[in-house]
Amino acid sequence: MFINEYTMDRKRYDKWATPKFWRLRTFYLYLVLFAAGVFGWIYFDKVNVSARWQTIGAFLIFVAVYRGVFFHWMHADKTFRLTRQKYFNEKDWLCKVIVRDKDISLHINGKLNNRVEWSDIKKLEEAKTYFKLTSPDGVEGVMLDKECFTEGNADSFKEWMLNVHPEIEQVPIAPAFNK
Repeated sequence: MFINEYTMDRKRYDKWATPKFWRLRTFYLYLVLFAAGVFGWIYFDKVNVSARWQTIGAFLIFVAVYRGVFFHWMHADKTFRLTRQKYFNEKDWLCKVIVRDKDISLHINGKLNNRVEWSDIKKLEEAKTYFKLTSPDGVEGVMLDKECFTEGNADSFKEWMLNVHPEIEQVPIAPAFNK
């Protein structure tokens, strides 16, 4: 029915696994921490208290920038590097997703890696450049790059999903991952 082939490289993995930090719900929490840190650092410097108190402001700034901006990217980078090292001999890997009437199969580097039944799919999430067929736990899913269909195309796939699998909810992906 539909075949989607792409090479999983660092750029694609980043696009799919790293959220836009300013679109996350926790962004404002880290923004408040950052502002409190800057205010504390400057205020404690002006009132001439010990450097220990200024360090608290600096620490809040560090935590806000690290957790709010860099943490998700660093986590995705580590996951990608370890996966590539452990399973693919330090090389990018070729993914081929075959969508059929009865199931979806994922082939990695020409070998069958996983077969997913349609009953295991909860929803179809759509981003600007990819589709994600999500499992019931909401974390894992089968990814399809919209530009990499070798049989069929993104529009016909979406239409086919509406007609053949109306039980699968079609929703936009979370704003932080809409890349």
